[in-house]
Amino acid sequence: MTYHVVFYCPDRHIEYDGRTPDRVGVGGGITARVRMARALRRLGHRVTMVVHCPRAATIDGVDYRPLDTVHRLEGDVLVANTSGGALDLSPLLELECDVRLRLVWAHGTVKPGGLDRIGYDALYAVSNFVAEAAAREWAVPRQRLFVVYNGFEERTFARAERRRPRRDPYRLVYFSHPSKGLEAAIAVLRRLRQTDRRFTLHVYGGPRLWGQEEAAPASEEGLDYHGLVGQEMLARELLRSGFSLQLQSREEPFGMTLVEAMRAGCVVLASPVGAIPELIEGDCKGFLVSGDPMSEEVADQAASVVLGLLQSPDTLRSMRAVAQSAISDTDTMARVWTAHWAWLLKGSRQPGEAETGPCPRCGGESLTLEDGHHCTRCSFYSKRADEAVL
Repeated sequence: MTYHVVFYCPDRHIEYDGRTPDRVGVGGGITARVRMARALRRLGHRVTMVVHCPRAATIDGVDYRPLDTVHRLEGDVLVANTSGGALDLSPLLELECDVRLRLVWAHGTVKPGGLDRIGYDALYAVSNFVAEAAAREWAVPRQRLFVVYNGFEERTFARAERRRPRRDPYRLVYFSHPSKGLEAAIAVLRRLRQTDRRFTLHVYGGPRLWGQEEAAPASEEGLDYHGLVGQEMLARELLRSGFSLQLQSREEPFGMTLVEAMRAGCVVLASPVGAIPELIEGDCKGFLVSGDPMSEEVADQAASVVLGLLQSPDTLRSMRAVAQSAISDTDTMARVWTAHWAWLLKGSRQPGEAETGPCPRCGGESLTLEDGHHCTRCSFYSKRADEAVL
């Protein structure tokens, strides 16, 4: 079955369209939105994006419509989403809506304005961490929560790999907004350069990710600031790098940077905050470094992990392979979305529609989809039926 999917996002802090993530670069919420729209279109669905775009256009088969030109939303599935600016969905109340399913897609733990008034059939949370916040702090019934991760864009990495980038094991990377841990990453660089001057830290992203004015970090030896870059260039740079530093105190709602780094084969060193432990379990997919990310102890521990792994190339290769196999691309996640829609609509059985089984946490009915198991009672998501409860 094919659907007409309408994405609606009232955010106006950044102007963008389907070309922006690849050409210029932009934050994770917009990037995820554009990727999912393209993936659904590749599955054969009709997709309309009503967003803060400069003009009406069709890009990669997706129809983009400027916010001020649309007064009625009509289709099969509405996906309402806000990931920046005022974080307010209440402008949706000003539009006529004629859809079969109303979904809210939540990228963070701040409750969107207007959520209690717009009406929705299900709330998509990008992690168990976000789902817990929605249940406990927003009073969203757990039966209406559906945890579904964001995916990486395999086509982007495949194109980058055709250029055969050579990995430099001494090349560290930080790619995010500076507030998420840039100072901590620089502290690790300094520790490592005390041992080996070949270590460098390459920084991508910056304040412009969130629509703010550019502000580069102070220049120092071994630090290379690139600013905001498109996804095509970022994939190439990640494939060239050995380690990704994500040491932060901010409770990460999901961690698109972790997924991108894992796909590229960068070994991730991250703080166990927010959803990060969901993506990195034990020491087989990356390393969780506990403690204050700005402390000397954490910087020393992270530097010690990097130096130890460089002395064990077999372990390093194995860790890269395990991490790459543990994540899903956006096309996979688009199929998970549509299988869930078929279950919600309870129509005729479709290819890829969910099987059911017991939830490993509460014993309720769990949908078995391509990415794992989704409980319909407590909302818990696990990749395997026997996965430990987080």
